[in-house]
Amino acid sequence: MFKNLKAWLGTKFSWELLHTIEQSNLIERQRYKLFLTFSLTCFLLCVAESFHALTFGLENRILSVGLQTFAAIFLINYLALQKHGKLRIAYTVCLMTAFACVHLFNYYYGGIRNSGNFYYLFMIIATAILLGKRYGWVMLGLSVINQLYFYSISGDATKVQNVLAAIPSDVNQDFLFSCGLAVIAIAALSNNLGSSKNIIIENLRESEKILEERNKELKKLSLVASKTDNAVIISDPTFRITWVNEAFTQQTGYTLDEAIGKMPEDILFGVHTDMDEIHSMRYKMRNKNNCSCELQQTRKDGTSFWTQLNVSAIMDEHNGVTAYVTLQENIDERKTDEIKIKNYLHELEITNKELDEFAYVVSHDLKAPLHAISNLTEWIEEDMEGKFSDDTKSNFNIIKSRVARMEDLINGLLEFARANHDKGERTVVDLNEYIYEVIDFCSPPPNCSIGVHGKLPTLYGDRIKFQQVFANLIGNAIKYNDKKEINISISATEQEDAWTISIRDNGPGIDPRFHEKIFVIFQTLNPRDTVESTGVGLAIVKKIIEEEGGSIWVDSMPGTGSDFRFTWPKNNKKETEDIFSIHATTKL
Repeated sequence: MFKNLKAWLGTKFSWELLHTIEQSNLIERQRYKLFLTFSLTCFLLCVAESFHALTFGLENRILSVGLQTFAAIFLINYLALQKHGKLRIAYTVCLMTAFACVHLFNYYYGGIRNSGNFYYLFMIIATAILLGKRYGWVMLGLSVINQLYFYSISGDATKVQNVLAAIPSDVNQDFLFSCGLAVIAIAALSNNLGSSKNIIIENLRESEKILEERNKELKKLSLVASKTDNAVIISDPTFRITWVNEAFTQQTGYTLDEAIGKMPEDILFGVHTDMDEIHSMRYKMRNKNNCSCELQQTRKDGTSFWTQLNVSAIMDEHNGVTAYVTLQENIDERKTDEIKIKNYLHELEITNKELDEFAYVVSHDLKAPLHAISNLTEWIEEDMEGKFSDDTKSNFNIIKSRVARMEDLINGLLEFARANHDKGERTVVDLNEYIYEVIDFCSPPPNCSIGVHGKLPTLYGDRIKFQQVFANLIGNAIKYNDKKEINISISATEQEDAWTISIRDNGPGIDPRFHEKIFVIFQTLNPRDTVESTGVGLAIVKKIIEEEGGSIWVDSMPGTGSDFRFTWPKNNKKETEDIFSIHATTKL
């Protein structure tokens, strides 16, 4: 019955208060369970004794009514505790009510001869556990005073009755009943204490195992932190250093004892340290954000070095910062390389600018005397009209052709120099449509047939650059073709990261020895007196394609025609998709 009632109450009221007591507070949790056991035991005792008292035929019903009242107090006290949560008040009310019960028993069960005095033992132990040793001694004192009081009045029949004295068998039953309940109460208390002890011992063992595992992990972490090449710095919430590893000492020259208690600016920051970066980083740290930065610091010997800092905040269960852990990597070598590359790029930019200026100046200075030569030859021809011999005329024609060729070479040089710098608008180019504009621009002769085989890709780039590439390749296929019927085919194949575009002709072909030479500026395979060419076109094509990350080559053998192929990467994918989307929306 006791177990069933305890289970019913536990289910009915869901042990609400017990759930509010922290799992780690084992002593308070066990006190609460003892209080529940004590309350239920006293409640049952009062209910049982109240019905027992009705069988005595007493003139007044003070005993039975009092016991029922005490039973109600035990129950109400437990239920009220679930609301107000004040444990010590509930414990005190429960114990004093139990004391009052025994006091009431003594008036009707023979005073000092009442077997219910055994319950004082139960109350003294429970008081010491629930309220502490001092209150246990108080309950002991009250119990002794109560027994002395009833010892002094037990002979006075006007004050003390013995409802059991009339029938000896009732005395035996009362002793049996009281002793049995006292034994049950003591047993319940012992079981509770034993359970509490076992729980605490088990908890200690589990805590010991957890501590052992954590110690193992801490040893591993300590080993990693102490042996890693990166410096590890642990600081408190005010940024004062509390621990550093050996790598920190190797990086900075400061030992653990020298670093502890110091602010980083006291030992690490120098004239080269960017304090704005420090303030920004600490602002993020105070807002509980992890952060990283590159910072120039100063060693103990005064030399500077670059570091990559990664700072993480260590939080407690209340989301408060307990410490900061900083991983500090020496990036001197990388920063040195970056500075060198930056300087090289700056020097290269200056050199390219100077070369561009040189190309323009040279071309201007070269064009001026060429124009003068051209003008002089024209004037001489006009002055000497009809007086030149055939050889003289031929020589003058050679001079004019050489001047024109020189001017073409100068213009080619300028065009090659501008190939890097003339940046048109980058947009989506559908080669299926655009290729025909380029073919019209090349003005193929009547005996030239140019076919597009298959679907060409839609690419993202500079339309002017696409025109330069295709116009040069198609123009060369026409210019150097030795067949009566010129056939040119254009096609494309798709790879994972790029498109390969082919421009194939049925011309004379190219010996493999010259496959690389033809892409070098001013290099031509045919004598310039046979085919007028500057040797710049393919060099410009190669330059444009390689700028985009592609490559160009030729597959050819003498007598089999030539197949010029180049790749155009599928780069800037997201940018291309965005442009496609805008382009499609505009059409709609």
